[in-house]
Amino acid sequence: MHKLLFAKVEFWLVLLLMLVGLLGLVGFGALVLDGTRRDGGRLGAVSTTAVAMAKIPYTIRDLSRADASMAANLPMRFATKPAGWSFAAGDPLPGYLLLSRYDGDRARHVVELVALADGTVLHQWWPDADSLLPEPPADPRLTNINNWNTRRFRAIHPALNGDGELLIKDHYSVLLGLDACARRAWLQDAAYFHHSTEPDGQGGFWSPALMAPQTVDEVPADFFEDALAHVDGAGRLLSQRSLTKVFLDHGLEYLIFAHKKYMQDPLHLNDIQPVLADGPHWKKGDLFLSLRALSIVMLYRPATDEILWMKQGPWMSQHDVDILDDRRIAIFDNHAYDRGHGIRVRGSNQIAVYDFETGEVSYPWNAALTAADVKTPLEGLFTILPNGSLMVEEENFGRLLIFSPDGEVRAEFVNKGADGRAYRMGWSRHLSPDKGDAALARLKGVECAGDDT
Repeated sequence: MHKLLFAKVEFWLVLLLMLVGLLGLVGFGALVLDGTRRDGGRLGAVSTTAVAMAKIPYTIRDLSRADASMAANLPMRFATKPAGWSFAAGDPLPGYLLLSRYDGDRARHVVELVALADGTVLHQWWPDADSLLPEPPADPRLTNINNWNTRRFRAIHPALNGDGELLIKDHYSVLLGLDACARRAWLQDAAYFHHSTEPDGQGGFWSPALMAPQTVDEVPADFFEDALAHVDGAGRLLSQRSLTKVFLDHGLEYLIFAHKKYMQDPLHLNDIQPVLADGPHWKKGDLFLSLRALSIVMLYRPATDEILWMKQGPWMSQHDVDILDDRRIAIFDNHAYDRGHGIRVRGSNQIAVYDFETGEVSYPWNAALTAADVKTPLEGLFTILPNGSLMVEEENFGRLLIFSPDGEVRAEFVNKGADGRAYRMGWSRHLSPDKGDAALARLKGVECAGDDT
């Protein structure tokens, strides 16, 4: 061994090895560069493998750190507030809640059926993504495969179908139907579903999705081609319409593909709100759409491929459109902006109300939301309850509030763990007393093992 270590080596051989090593580095760098191209590169799996190898130091770094990805923004913001529910004096709140939240103590997501009268948890679904999800896609450019596991999967905007199955998805994942014990009843993987899940009034649901692969010409492989996906209660795909193509077909290419303004996600469809009854300004089957990237809310008629109405602002980076009556809609206005220093919220989030008969925009909850300092920069949703109360989920900060009709805080839920940190929410859904009672009737007598309930 000593002779081997200290043997004389010809200088030309050293130079040759250095040259081969240099050429190897250049070749490896070329593969990494090819693998990071938007079109996926010319060498396919070879380049993808090179990129993965180049990321090994970062992977080791991330694994050595505590996973804070599910903690809320400013996780100690509510350090002085109690964890869980707080209720003000007054009559019990009506109805139920599908409370969707990340449980920081158990490091996984949970959906809870909660009685709003006192915050009692009546049932729990603990989705085990490790067993529920299929293998992550080989090409991860349209989804974050780091979230395809129990520790990081979130059940976004859960909904109950007519059979009592719970529909869940994460952002840009498959759509799942779960039984009462969170076992998989069905799976829909024809697209990557994301953001809202809204009932169509006939047992089915509308959800934003990504076309995979893309159907629009001349776009790179990581382009987000938003689509309007319609499924029945069992998750069968009824229709899927590219919203990007709707824009192109209606002469609106300038909004998404203008020179020097290319964006991977130019629309960012985050809500599809179906119209369930005819009115003077819309018909049953029409869809209200929220496009965060453009601060646009629009009314689209799938039956005839018509854009009936479109308005950009005054809301900014909005989420969640709800129909209030036959002439007004309300919009969760994140009021978020970015002037080159990252996303900020100007003041507080707001609920913008647009009147189709007058064309006016009003903010009836301005004082209440400002006083409560509601300011989620991304995500967030609201529901006006049957008694006139307002429910708001401040998703990024791990808080949910219910305001009385006069703007007083009636209830507050802070999603804190035993470590004192707040954790993220998952687009909770209010259930009317009738729907909540029906859900409880289906769950009666169900016994689940372990973490299933």
